[in-house]
Amino acid sequence: MTQSVTEDITLHEGTLAAEFGVSRTPIRQVLQKLAYERLVETRSGVGTIVARLDPEERQLDQNVLEALFRAAADCAGPDDMPDTVFERLQTRYRLIDATGGNAAAYLEHRTDLLEISADITADAILADAIRAAHWRQIRWRMTEAAWDEPDCFARLHDALKASVACAETGDAAGVLRVLAQAGL
Repeated sequence: MTQSVTEDITLHEGTLAAEFGVSRTPIRQVLQKLAYERLVETRSGVGTIVARLDPEERQLDQNVLEALFRAAADCAGPDDMPDTVFERLQTRYRLIDATGGNAAAYLEHRTDLLEISADITADAILADAIRAAHWRQIRWRMTEAAWDEPDCFARLHDALKASVACAETGDAAGVLRVLAQAGL
C-alpha cells in the first residue's frame, strides 16, 4: 500500500526495535534525531509519526534547499573541501549511468549528495539545516516518483559532472552552487 502525503504513518519504538534487533534506546535516539530534522513529529497521546508533506509548501521547500546551498557556498572557505569528496563525487558520477533509472538508485544518489553537501558545509548549524531541507526534498521527489521523469537522471548526471569539476580544484563553494542551480 502506498502512503499519501497526507496520511499519518505511526512509528512504534517497540516494533522498530524488534525489527532491527536493538533495544528501544537507540530507536528513541534515532527518532529524536529525525524529529530534530523535522522528518517525524512526536504527538502526545499518538506517538511518533512521519511528518506530513504539505503540497502547498512544495515550492517553498525547494526554494529553502536552494537558498541553503547558496548560503553554504557564500560561507565556504578555501580549506572546506574534505579530501574524500572528490573521489566520492567521481564515484557517484561514474555510477549514475550504470545504476539505471529506478527508485533505489535515485535514493542512493540523492542521499550520497546530501551527505557530501553537508560534509563540505563549513558551519555545523548550516550543515544540519541542509540535511533537513535536503531530506525533505528527497521525500518530495520520492513521493513524486522523480526517477521516472524523462530528464531526472540527466539532471543528476549533469550536476555530478559539474560538481566533480569543482571538487577537483578544491572548490567547495562551486559544488554547493552547482547543487543550488541543479533543480534536483
